Amino acid sequence: MAWMLKRGNERNEKGKQMYSFLWRYALVVLVGLSTLELEIIKLLIEKFCEGLALISGHSIQLIDNNIILESPNILRHKINGFAIAVSNECSGLSAVVLLSAAILVFPASRQSKLMGIFAGFILIQIVNIFRLISLVYAGAFLPLDHFDTIHHHLFPLLLFFLVFLLFGSWLTVKDKNYAI
Repeated sequence: MAWMLKRGNERNEKGKQMYSFLWRYALVVLVGLSTLELEIIKLLIEKFCEGLALISGHSIQLIDNNIILESPNILRHKINGFAIAVSNECSGLSAVVLLSAAILVFPASRQSKLMGIFAGFILIQIVNIFRLISLVYAGAFLPLDHFDTIHHHLFPLLLFFLVFLLFGSWLTVKDKNYAI
């Protein structure tokens, strides 16, 4: 009978830990996403998006010179003129906030958390650059309704799935001491 009480208490403790994580995660996400909406932060994100467009434009130029950077944040396909404007919503920073919040509220060393956030930021932005380039091609060569589906449904889903995978990966290596 005592072992049943012990198992019940262990389950109850794990439940409390889970709810504590979820509440703290929700709070940090709320603060993080709200911060992205501050006017001064929006101005910084605009510059960040210009950098993403620049990197995307130069990256694709290595293999295809049909996509050009037309202005600080516009990528255009030269053949049919389709263009995308890399706006604040294209920054991938909301995905970074979701990943960072999960890492921050999970118990781990400070170094492990910083490395997880840094590596996650870099990987999310690499995927985001691929996403931006892919959107130009999708808009240039697919019907507009396909582009809209890819832009508004498929790629956001993939980014959030990436956040889930990155957090799971971080959980498996978070406290191992890897030399950098």
